[in-house]
Amino acid sequence: MDQTEHTAQGDKPFGKRLLQLVLSITVMTLVTVVVGYGGGLLLFISAKLGGPDPETEGGDLLRDRLLDWPDRNREFMHNNARGEFPWPP
Repeated sequence: MDQTEHTAQGDKPFGKRLLQLVLSITVMTLVTVVVGYGGGLLLFISAKLGGPDPETEGGDLLRDRLLDWPDRNREFMHNNARGEFPWPP
């Protein structure tokens, strides 16, 4: 079969199929990078620009208290949660 018979049967030439494949991979890679890193960047920017920074009843920042929570309750967790829970987040 020659090139005209392939085209007449609905097959695309190899060069065109290869170009479509490369173009698809390029577009999907760019979309994945923009959506993936763009979403993280958007969250980072929105956190830096402001918004609510909740505080606990004691006046501590909630984010600081949540970061300290595992260290302060490590002994309770190592005892398979037996005993009194020392400090809620």
